[in-house]
Amino acid sequence: MEVSSAETNSARLGTGQTGWEPYNRAAIEQYRAQGRPVFVDFTARWCLSCQVNERAVLNRGDVRRRLRDSGIVLVRADWTKHDESIASALTELGRSGVPTYVFYRPGQPALVLPEVLTPGLVLDALDQLQNRARPNTQALLEH
Repeated sequence: MEVSSAETNSARLGTGQTGWEPYNRAAIEQYRAQGRPVFVDFTARWCLSCQVNERAVLNRGDVRRRLRDSGIVLVRADWTKHDESIASALTELGRSGVPTYVFYRPGQPALVLPEVLTPGLVLDALDQLQNRARPNTQALLEH
């Protein structure tokens, strides 16, 4: 059986059909240095809230499309086995566990979302990322 280069690249990156890369701090820093925003889903198989957020929000068609079309790198930090590098990243964010959802923006502080997601929260965060280069028109009008 012949494997296409796209399949080979997906397998090497760990993205498979889902588009999510496995957690790798160095890769996240490299993406940010390249000017690419990164969304990290800190999750675990034993975390019920994580599973609900994934099914009800992150796997929704409109949310998946916006995440995919935005050019944001999607990273899944699987803390099922309490990986130390993931625990360290959670501590740096002021969190002690999962679920934790973070947009890492180039040149800006991390944007940590609430533990309970809604489609609107994720889509609003994406809007903020896409509008970061544009001035806040309302704020300009008020001055």
